[in-house]
Amino acid sequence: MNSVQYLNEHIWIHYVGHFLILLAFFSAMFAIVSGYLQRAQPSPQWLLAIKLAYIIHFSSILSAIGLILYMMQSHYYEFEYVWAHVSDELPMRYILSAFWEGQEGSFLLWMFWNGILGIYFCRQQNKLRTSVLLIILGVNAILTSMLLGVHFGEIKLGSSPFNLLRYTMDIPLFANADYVSLIKGNGLNPLLQNYWMIIHPPTLFLGFASTIIPFAYACSALIHKDQQQWLKEALPWSLFSGFVLGTGILMGGAWAYEALSFGGYWAWDPVENMSLAPWLILVAGIHANLIANATTYSLKPTFILYFLSFIFVCYSSFLTRSGILGDSSAHAFTQMGLEWQLVALCVFSTIFPFYTYWKQIKYFPSPQKEEDIHSREFWMFIGSLTLLFSALLISFTTSIPVYNKILDLAGSISGNNFTHLHRSIPLDPISHHNQFQIWIAIFISLLSGTAVYLKYLQPEGPSKKTILTLVSLFLLSLVSSTVVYKISFVQLHWSHFLFLFSAWFALFTSAYFFLFVLKANLKLAASVLSHCGFGILVLGILFTGVNKQILSTNKFAQEGLLENPDMDELSKHITLIRNESMFMNGYWVEYSQDTFIQKIRKYTLQFWKEDTSGNRTETFTLYPEIQYDNKLTKVAASNPSIKRSVHQDIFSLIAQIPQSQVDAESAKQAEDSLVYKMHFIKPGDSIETNEHLYVLKNIHTQFTPIEFEVKPNDQQFQMELEVIRKEDRKMHTSKPAILFRNNLIYKFPAKMESFGLRLNIPDTLYSSIVPPYQDLEKKLIQIRKEEILQISDKIQLKLLEIGKNVPQEIIKETNADIAVSAILEISSAQEKSLVECYFVIRGHQIISLPVSTLSPGISIRFVKINPQTEEMTFEYGLHPDLHHLALPFEIAENAPRTDFIVIQLIRFPWINLVWLGSIFMVAGLLLASYHRRKVLSDVL
Repeated sequence: MNSVQYLNEHIWIHYVGHFLILLAFFSAMFAIVSGYLQRAQPSPQWLLAIKLAYIIHFSSILSAIGLILYMMQSHYYEFEYVWAHVSDELPMRYILSAFWEGQEGSFLLWMFWNGILGIYFCRQQNKLRTSVLLIILGVNAILTSMLLGVHFGEIKLGSSPFNLLRYTMDIPLFANADYVSLIKGNGLNPLLQNYWMIIHPPTLFLGFASTIIPFAYACSALIHKDQQQWLKEALPWSLFSGFVLGTGILMGGAWAYEALSFGGYWAWDPVENMSLAPWLILVAGIHANLIANATTYSLKPTFILYFLSFIFVCYSSFLTRSGILGDSSAHAFTQMGLEWQLVALCVFSTIFPFYTYWKQIKYFPSPQKEEDIHSREFWMFIGSLTLLFSALLISFTTSIPVYNKILDLAGSISGNNFTHLHRSIPLDPISHHNQFQIWIAIFISLLSGTAVYLKYLQPEGPSKKTILTLVSLFLLSLVSSTVVYKISFVQLHWSHFLFLFSAWFALFTSAYFFLFVLKANLKLAASVLSHCGFGILVLGILFTGVNKQILSTNKFAQEGLLENPDMDELSKHITLIRNESMFMNGYWVEYSQDTFIQKIRKYTLQFWKEDTSGNRTETFTLYPEIQYDNKLTKVAASNPSIKRSVHQDIFSLIAQIPQSQVDAESAKQAEDSLVYKMHFIKPGDSIETNEHLYVLKNIHTQFTPIEFEVKPNDQQFQMELEVIRKEDRKMHTSKPAILFRNNLIYKFPAKMESFGLRLNIPDTLYSSIVPPYQDLEKKLIQIRKEEILQISDKIQLKLLEIGKNVPQEIIKETNADIAVSAILEISSAQEKSLVECYFVIRGHQIISLPVSTLSPGISIRFVKINPQTEEMTFEYGLHPDLHHLALPFEIAENAPRTDFIVIQLIRFPWINLVWLGSIFMVAGLLLASYHRRKVLSDVL
């Protein structure tokens, strides 16, 4: 294979791309070595070397990203990364989604954001910030190693996005020098072809990347024995990181709600969990940082929490990229052979900071006494521990696959079998996590509502006025919770009532503080905004979770419609027959149609309510979709459609479609299962089977196919059949059709879903109604251009055009020396058709093939040209009258129904509170980051 001289490969991209990755890796390593030498022998030259190395490193990353996007946009399928993630049909707007769909692209995205963040530390250098920059470059060096694609014997270091496809698979195709022209891309996962996937991943990865800043500041502070300055510099970055990561998680919830099929915004999926855990730890670190800024307390917890936030980001990357979550998460990447490099990233991010902490923490002072229980710092510290505990609980369950893998590894090393020690993942992760996290949410709500009224270093406790205010707000929250419970909830578990009460308490205390205590204090406004947002979020979670209502149920109607129905399914889903109305939980619904465009089958569902007079009220239409994979072989996703309003969302989802529409194999099996029987029938006659009576009412030689373009020379035929079911004398009109286009045949079978029938016109129709040319009684006519001749009582002929515009296939087929075409218009009282005849001369031989039309029924050929008189001679023969012929058609009386769908309809009351509360929370973090950065700039 290596001796093959390949054609049309863009091999230069392979070498340039590989060089850029190596350059990015070695420039980062050079910067780290320069930083070490700078610390040993301080010199401006070493600082300049670090800066230059950073510029080269980041420029290499930008160039590599640009090169990959160029490959993708140009559809260079000889590269494995392009072949795996792009296709000719992929809209250009999803090229970015395709870029970060793969592991290599997402690593580059992470490094890109690290590089963007590093610009600040490259420009604003002091010893603390230089160390931060070096730590960023150290992490980027490890991430770049994931893309090296270098082999050391049997050991592979990284996976290059610039690998040629022929380097990664050994198949006979690559023996072909021009294999590039024979391959097509696999395309982007249909689930990711969504506008959220253009903005959600980069936002989330910026959040992940930004956690390195507080991590690096904490490490740098230990190295340089900085006790206070780092806290002030790290805090705005931590708040910014909390804002971006929180926004990324929020976007992920919105994407899941709008594009996925589980019916909600959060499913405690392992990948979701491992995005949330670092954010919770980071928020805990922010509160510890606030304490350390204002007092002498919580300095050590600040270090540890900032370390853990980034460590958990690395651990999250290991879980999602190693393939270990493949069976338990819908979001995880598949295994790629980088497991041990990812482990190395986790080990480095853990050992380096904690070793530095262990060596240097002795130089940092410890407070002489513990925090007073009445002070703000005490309860903020308790809140930080609670958030850490929440993150650890989430991570413990999510890490069960890792625990099992470690046991398997230990067993393989020791020769023992430890499978009996394996733990199982919870069967219902939502209930499992909710039963623990609800108490944490209650505690945090009560704590956030109270702590803001406390003061730092306040041993005497809050004033009587503060206590009276809190008691009043406590009672107000209790009354409000009781009223809302009576109005909005049918029943509520006592734990959920506490949840409701804690939400109102957080909301009222924040609102009161904002209105009467704040006094334009921007620093406190940010915290109040976030705490208020948390209260609103908790309210939204409770309303949406407890009052979530499945509307798609009508057990009485469904039991009569379905055979052997699953009672559990009847309580969640409803089956709809096309154009038949169904009632469910206050709404009427009708499945009116579906349309198939590209890879999407879109369904039209009409909903309405009826008043006592039967008039329609509150009408709306939803359009849920079924999305097929890129090769149209199977269903890839079910995309919901949502009716939004202020107080509720109506969420619709296609839960099931006919089996024959699910995948290509099922469609083939369904078609093969049909048992067709051939019958012949004349217009006006009838035939009878065991179950049905068929009457041919009429025939048509023109019809309008649905979603099919008819061309001028197409010949059409349609039967209008009246079908009567003997059992109940129910009647249905059916119109099977067929279309002939040159050598192609297009069939349009008629489906009668309620009858279980499929009617089809066979290919043999043409030979049944068009006699062999030699059997016809033929006549000759001479005609000039634009002349009209009456050739029978019903048919006239007009010569429209004479020319040499003969299709190449005719010339090649006949090996013609001279070829002339004639376009004729053949018309009757009802119809007209265009035919094109060819007069071909090959040597001394004249070739003239007959052409036929179904209606008017005629076969005609071009036999002579008279140049002097400009008359053309044609030979023609008329066909028998169609209305006197026995016409063939096929009947299959075992056709499965395909005119139904199964839907799920869910009402989410007050779900907008979830989005509003989440926006308030992250907006508070952004406001706080802006304020702290402004204060820091004023000080510096």
